[in-house]
Amino acid sequence: MTRDMTIGPAHASAFSLRQRLPVMLLWLAIVAYALYFGHLTLTRYAAYEARALDMGNLHQTVWNTAHGRPFQMTNQPGVVNRLSLHVEPILLPIAAFYWLHDGPETLLILQAVVVALGAAPLFALARLQLQNSWLALIFALVYLLNPTIQAANYLEFHPLTLVPTFLIAAFYFLLTRQVGWFALFACLAASCKEEIALLLLMMGLYAIVRQHRYRLGSVTMVLALTWPLLAVLFIQNYFAAGNIHWGRYSYLGATPVQMVTTLLTQPGLVVQQLQAAEALRYLRELLLPVGFTALLAPEVLLLALPSLALNLLADFPPMHQVYTLIYAAPIAPFVLMAAVMGISRLRTALHQHTKWPHDLATGGLVGLSLASALLVQWQAGYLPWGGNYHAYAVTAHHQAAAALIAQIPPAAKVSAQDRLDPHVAGRETVYIYPRVDDADTILVDVTGPAWPQHPHDLYTSLQGWLANGFGVAAASDGYLLLSKNTANQTIPDAFYTAFRRPAWSQEQEPLLTFGDQLQLLDYAVTTDVHGEVVVQLVWRATQPLPADLRFYIGYWDAAGNVLHDSQFYQPVATLWYPTSMWRTQEPVLVQSLPWALEAERFTLVLGLYRGEDGWDKGGRLPLRTPATAGLIPLEQGTVARLGGYEHTSAGWRPFTPTAMPEAARAVAIGAGMLTLEGVSLQQIPHRAGEPLTFTLHWRAGSTPPDFDYALFAHVLDETGNKVAQLDWQPRDALGVRPMTTWLPDEALADTESVLLPADAPSSSYHVIVGVYNWATGARLPVSGEGSGEGGDDDNVTTVAQFRLN
Repeated sequence: MTRDMTIGPAHASAFSLRQRLPVMLLWLAIVAYALYFGHLTLTRYAAYEARALDMGNLHQTVWNTAHGRPFQMTNQPGVVNRLSLHVEPILLPIAAFYWLHDGPETLLILQAVVVALGAAPLFALARLQLQNSWLALIFALVYLLNPTIQAANYLEFHPLTLVPTFLIAAFYFLLTRQVGWFALFACLAASCKEEIALLLLMMGLYAIVRQHRYRLGSVTMVLALTWPLLAVLFIQNYFAAGNIHWGRYSYLGATPVQMVTTLLTQPGLVVQQLQAAEALRYLRELLLPVGFTALLAPEVLLLALPSLALNLLADFPPMHQVYTLIYAAPIAPFVLMAAVMGISRLRTALHQHTKWPHDLATGGLVGLSLASALLVQWQAGYLPWGGNYHAYAVTAHHQAAAALIAQIPPAAKVSAQDRLDPHVAGRETVYIYPRVDDADTILVDVTGPAWPQHPHDLYTSLQGWLANGFGVAAASDGYLLLSKNTANQTIPDAFYTAFRRPAWSQEQEPLLTFGDQLQLLDYAVTTDVHGEVVVQLVWRATQPLPADLRFYIGYWDAAGNVLHDSQFYQPVATLWYPTSMWRTQEPVLVQSLPWALEAERFTLVLGLYRGEDGWDKGGRLPLRTPATAGLIPLEQGTVARLGGYEHTSAGWRPFTPTAMPEAARAVAIGAGMLTLEGVSLQQIPHRAGEPLTFTLHWRAGSTPPDFDYALFAHVLDETGNKVAQLDWQPRDALGVRPMTTWLPDEALADTESVLLPADAPSSSYHVIVGVYNWATGARLPVSGEGSGEGGDDDNVTTVAQFRLN
């Protein structure tokens, strides 16, 4: 009797579907990636986050190429042709896409599609090596999750970002001995940037050593070495008299020959540079997204050596970044391919030489790669849950810019600011403002940072152009469009909408009032897309302001030291919409310039002063609002303390001081003006020469002090001799709190440190505290448990006892 081995039509169909399903899911993932990063980068561009360098440069280069001027560009000083920066022949076929749509959108969509397609050759490679379509699909997902590749895709458009797809395809066709396809993708990769051919040289070496394909390997190596030499020594030298990026290696020598000589003869210098570049951290970040499985195939990993060397040996810190910039993109495909080849090698070894379940081990390592990719995506990826993700929004302010740009004639020669430049770079001549040269049109946004100018310099330079041949062609929401063909010198009212905030009701109660004219309606501390702190203030004038006022926006630490303030970085509103122009009862937005604070916490303070007098020369306006729980007046009532903020992963957030502990005892001071409810002594071993940290827990009486009394603390030994002393103004967690600012029944925790003498002997010590009038030296009386203990009068109280070891 024989068994019928025929597979019926239904079974055959199901079997075929199981075979096709991983491929279907692969293409679904590719489409999803392309749609997501296409949308993300297009939104980022529409939100004016793309920069002149390099989005503006590349857009102008491709636009000019599509219009018969190959590689021509003007918006970088001293550069008239892109070939003097990089040799990227792939821009020639890319320019053909501009015949469909000649804007940066074409570049961003094309880039997202090409990067997404890189998952296909990696899938094919993994399926070839692992003999399993499902495991191959996982590796395709690991590619799409790789933050190095995502970072390059996210950061505007660069031909270098296309390289991973071409390199993976070239390596796959090299392994499968499809010479024609290998040559095609090798040429595409080499055409993306001058040094990429060095990676193909390594593939040629691989063909010789690993595949014994001497003719193919030799031809590949010769061509791959000839092209970068031709590009750098001849093409770039013709357009720019040398590679302008060699300065990143100038510590090695003045010429390429000197650089190579130094590398060979001074290894200590190389080691020093690798340490400065944090080479071990760099390698760890490259390998972590595949769970370090790439180390199983070091010969494939070493194919990336040229790019590794160029990045790590450069004295240019951006080239040492893995998850935020483009420079590591050519290395990432070798990490992924080495992971595939290494796991395949281990699988073969287990199958041939051991009884280990090789399929289980293979699946475990592929799963490790996926788990690592998900982990690093969470830490540094660009998907919505990733550490580098940022949601951009296209606002009415951005739409106002688009409306002005639409008014610029196509033939105009334009000078535009950094973030506006990419949106107007589709023309023969465009410059980055303040470079004007022969431009007949100027486009600027005055509402924020004005790189490479200070906003005050921007104001001065624009006033100069208005006085020398330019007029106001149009203006809206803080944007100015100037033209040589316009005589109008008056800025229209639509320009000032950037500073007016009609959403606030005229009946809204103010948070505080300065002088008799200005009210603060609202404020917010925000974080811009670069992590820098920005303070937004909404003001209202109750009557006309004949004099222009200035704003003191201060970031102080808890000790009252200034971390940064606005004295020399005034909000741009003071330049373009000064207080003398404000209309009565009109809400006005005053926004600080972004600033990168190094501190983890700061206290926000606010003041107003007359511009001609200055902040420290008696021109301050008095604060008319009494102290409240969220507002503390300082410096004789001229500074309002608005609150404390701390830096978190989500940006700057309000800081809430630690809650008061339960009181251990209560000591009344000054006939009930204040009460010392308890003390917290830092629980660490107390040693001579180190600070003793303690926290005093105060509560104001129903009638707080009407004088700014000072505090003192004395450390006494067993015989009552004073060994250390501290005098200070009381503070809370946010900063100095003079007693006249204490509110009825307010609780306040004051943490201080007193330095113990270095020669203090081991013994028992105690700390006494008192309150005194700093003008007369008279101490306030103390009553209750512990009053007078250990002191030379009754006006002290013992707050802590400890032993010095």
